Amino acid sequence: MTKYILEIITRLTNFKNGQIKNPDKWNKPDETPEVVQGIIDGLNNASKAIDDAKENLSIAQTNARNLEAEAIKKADELENSAIAYEKNDTAKLSLYGIELRKPKERKPVPTSTLHPKLQDDTDGVGFILATNVDSVADQYEWQKGTGADATKTDVIPEMKLFKTTTKTSFVDDDVAQGVRYFYRVRAINAAGEGPWSEAVSRVQ
Repeated sequence: MTKYILEIITRLTNFKNGQIKNPDKWNKPDETPEVVQGIIDGLNNASKAIDDAKENLSIAQTNARNLEAEAIKKADELENSAIAYEKNDTAKLSLYGIELRKPKERKPVPTSTLHPKLQDDTDGVGFILATNVDSVADQYEWQKGTGADATKTDVIPEMKLFKTTTKTSFVDDDVAQGVRYFYRVRAINAAGEGPWSEAVSRVQ
């Protein structure tokens, strides 16, 4: 759940608990516990919409990479056919946008398992996420999950897309106090995705 949403939900939930314990003071139509709960429900729905959007983005990115790989393969086949048909005639090949050149070496699919690291940010808010370099990676895809129990490190929660970046280090400051967050990462390029790393976790 997004940090700013979690914070206001916690604030309103605590307030509603106080209302329930003092029902005689909270009976105005726009001040009842039911009104507060309605706001909380709206925030939960908004948070779920964000999570669903992230999941859909992850699916769309994977589909796009698969289509890209297929398109590159087909483009190579078509260009090779044109070169054969036109007998390396540079003028005719230029009509297809083809320039005779040394074939570009394609990167292989990443195969190494990355090793992410977590530490508190220098300003005390958020975490610094870092991973080792993969020699064939174009980008690094991170997933994030929230633990149900901050004391447990062995129960891995549902992991959802968090960030896709070319950087090997960045800061996540969208965290709440006392909550355990889990992260994992994999290397990706046009040829495909590498294996997911082990999940690492930390509490702010």
